Amino acid sequence: MLTCAVLLSQLAVTSAPADEYFGKFKMSALRVRYETMQLKKRYEAHRLLPEQAEHLLLLTEDSFDQWAARYPTDPWLASTGFLIAGLYAELPGNVARDHAVTLYVYVKGHFPRSRYGAESRAYLHRGVSTKADPPWAKAMRAVVPSAPPSSPSASPSPSSAPPRE
Repeated sequence: MLTCAVLLSQLAVTSAPADEYFGKFKMSALRVRYETMQLKKRYEAHRLLPEQAEHLLLLTEDSFDQWAARYPTDPWLASTGFLIAGLYAELPGNVARDHAVTLYVYVKGHFPRSRYGAESRAYLHRGVSTKADPPWAKAMRAVVPSAPPSSPSASPSPSSAPPRE
């Protein structure tokens, strides 16, 4: 019983509490994981353009970074960092690639004995390539609705009534 209490007290110190919020969006650790999974689903279903997914992922990563700084031994950091890195690796461009590499290096370095540390090491060994903009995203951008045409002049139309004196 005493061992259980000691273990729980140590876990509370190393894990982020569910009601603590991090980053510009003030996300909890659970919300960071949830948002990352939702962004992945929305991106893969083509409901988010790559630049939209990247923007939202950068904000999510901001919360992750603050969480990692405050609770560096939280056991959920490895899987969450790996999850975020994996989504960055799917996105096109150098910014996404660089963030993927940075997170894989973080997970590999801070959680070397975890499954995620080993997988991060493997991804880095194979190399993280810069992805091209997907054809479906180019097609989605081409279909963006245009603004309705404006009237040719802002002046009122001429009246047939005689001018007032």
